[in-house]
Amino acid sequence: MFRSTEQYEKRKAQKAPQKAEGKVAEGQWESPVVHRTKFEALIEDLRRDYELKGRKTWPRRLQHLIHLRKAFQNMRVKAITTDRLQEYVSRRPCEGASNATINRALDCLYRTLVLGTRHMPPKVGKIPHFPRLHEDNVREGYFEHDEFLALRGAVPDHIKVAMTIAYYTAMRKGEIIGANGLRWDQINLEEGSIRLVSRQTKTKEPRVIYMASDFLLVMMKAKELRDWNYPHCPYVCHMNGKPITNFEHGWDAACKRVGLEGRAFHDLRRTGVRNLIRAGVPETVAMQISGHKTRSVFDRYNITSERDLKQAATKLSDYIQEQKVTFPVTASQLSELLAKEPVMQPVEKIGGEGGDLKSRVVRTHALPLGGHAPWRLRYAPVTP
Repeated sequence: MFRSTEQYEKRKAQKAPQKAEGKVAEGQWESPVVHRTKFEALIEDLRRDYELKGRKTWPRRLQHLIHLRKAFQNMRVKAITTDRLQEYVSRRPCEGASNATINRALDCLYRTLVLGTRHMPPKVGKIPHFPRLHEDNVREGYFEHDEFLALRGAVPDHIKVAMTIAYYTAMRKGEIIGANGLRWDQINLEEGSIRLVSRQTKTKEPRVIYMASDFLLVMMKAKELRDWNYPHCPYVCHMNGKPITNFEHGWDAACKRVGLEGRAFHDLRRTGVRNLIRAGVPETVAMQISGHKTRSVFDRYNITSERDLKQAATKLSDYIQEQKVTFPVTASQLSELLAKEPVMQPVEKIGGEGGDLKSRVVRTHALPLGGHAPWRLRYAPVTP
């Protein structure tokens, strides 16, 4: 098989085989496939990868690929350089795309290139540097306990149980409601446990969560109502015996009614994570309960509120007060103290080599102070 050296000068073309041999020795040789592969071929590999892994976000990826095709259609992958990527990034905001949308599209393209490098023989040689835009759309919503109680009292009955589960367990919405949502055969009220199977969780790992106090009482009441009205319904969160898939209308109306307009159901998950940490649960255990796999995402959910900052300031003040070795007195109070009999304090002094312990008494003194300003009398160790 022959391949063009892409050189117009004979001298440079003759050196091309030597450079290729050097890349082979360094393990950097690029197969002829790398020079022939086009962008469209990598899209098929990406689709197959999503199918094999059973990921549910392929429709979202198709939206990103629509814009990526406009920029890189019929282009050889080797021609996708950092300069071309920067051109794409600079053009997309003019089309109305947000920074987050642009970054997700770049993530999609980066994934296609990574899959190309794993192919045998490789379809992609070296992956270029990908520019990234700053994102400032991270939600920071959470519920205080009184807000949670007020909203739970305002939402329709079919949302109350889902709210309680999310608040106490930090479970995802998709793990609670829907056709793959929580079922009664996964709940053991006597043991007070919830067991999620791998097909329900985003991380594809099973989890066990335990219930107590208010949470357990709500679940027991929900089970009692289900047994009475819809005994054959397997779903924990249901409406007239059928699984709930969406309740945005009822949620938004209740939030508006109690003055919490704009809050999202996902804020309950953030609140659940924060409450676990505030309750003193170790972070590794809290991550296992909430189903977080990476520390970076978990830290983003562990939001610090103004109340937390005030509590931190109070704790710091209390600590400093405990460390003080002085106490405030006024000039008149100090005069009364000086009028009292001086305190006799024995002091032991080690004298000489292997010397004897000699005790003596030191009389404490203080300088007279005038005026009415507050003074501080310092307790200090007595020196010999």
